[in-house]
Amino acid sequence: MSRLPSLTGLRFAAAFAVFGLHAYSFVTLADPVAKRGAQLLFDAGDLGVSFFFVLSGFVLTWSARPERGPLRFWQGRVARIYPAYLVALGLAVASLYVTDRVPPIFWEPLGASAVLLHGWYTQDFVYLGINPVGWSLSGEMFFYLCFPLLHAALRRLGPAALYPIALVLVALTWSMPWIAEVAVVPEHERWFVYVFPVTRMAEFTLGVVLARLVLLDAWRGPGLRLATAIFVANYLTVGWMPAVTRDTAAAIVGTALLVPAAALADLRGERSPWRHPVAVHLGEVSYSFFLVHLTVIVTATELLDLRGPWALWPALGIATALLLVSYALAYVLHRWVEVPAMRLLNRPIPRPAPVR
Repeated sequence: MSRLPSLTGLRFAAAFAVFGLHAYSFVTLADPVAKRGAQLLFDAGDLGVSFFFVLSGFVLTWSARPERGPLRFWQGRVARIYPAYLVALGLAVASLYVTDRVPPIFWEPLGASAVLLHGWYTQDFVYLGINPVGWSLSGEMFFYLCFPLLHAALRRLGPAALYPIALVLVALTWSMPWIAEVAVVPEHERWFVYVFPVTRMAEFTLGVVLARLVLLDAWRGPGLRLATAIFVANYLTVGWMPAVTRDTAAAIVGTALLVPAAALADLRGERSPWRHPVAVHLGEVSYSFFLVHLTVIVTATELLDLRGPWALWPALGIATALLLVSYALAYVLHRWVEVPAMRLLNRPIPRPAPVR
């Protein structure tokens, strides 16, 4: 199966959007115009997680090898995400102690986070309690658990069924906030819409469906330039959309157009800025970057009193420094934990010798 480097490059763009949201939330701006500009660029940064979920479903479907069986698939996914996640969790715990922020209730969120079950807790002190970005990995593990069965079911379908399913999934993602208003108690609405793994499964499944359409040579969406323009417009207009949609559904249409467009650009050999070696390298490091960036931001702002408010240029300097430190730490985590652990733990499990 052909590799899709543009999708790797896009991963860092999504991670950078999340970084931007967190950086400007902690390093505040004094100038109202600059503050409004930062809001325009990064208020929708949470949508980077939605992009990750769609992209995850797409990439797993693209690279799926059903003949290997579910156990080998699950082994590969745990090897891919868990070791780096566990080290990043340890760094987050160290940050809590260094900055004197250890919460009154500590062991419950730590235990739930360690086994990637914190996304199933409705209490924010659990799912945001240790490394706040880690809740999304709780969802990813649930997606991985469901993927073999989901993929087997969708592989049987042709374009005539897949297109309506894609539309239903987009509509379902958009409707989740209103479903929550009716079906969930108010204090748990954000958890239900934004964190609950079952709710976020719609975005992952959409990625699976889009990949099947591309594999069947049935995708008829716009090319990469137009899809990128639609996504950017979609992203930048999030502030004018209903507040309940901003963290999840607001850019789902742009995402659903951009991911297959980038994949097809690679397959057809068309120009793609996301295929540039720098973009691909940053995309390869993006998972580790995502895991550590908020720990870096919070630790630095607490220890160095960086919250501000700051004028524009000092704020940009601080944000750039935080970005570089986050990248450096992510590179170390990727190079010395993520990659070696994946190679070590993803080896085929030897079968026992037959009894004679």
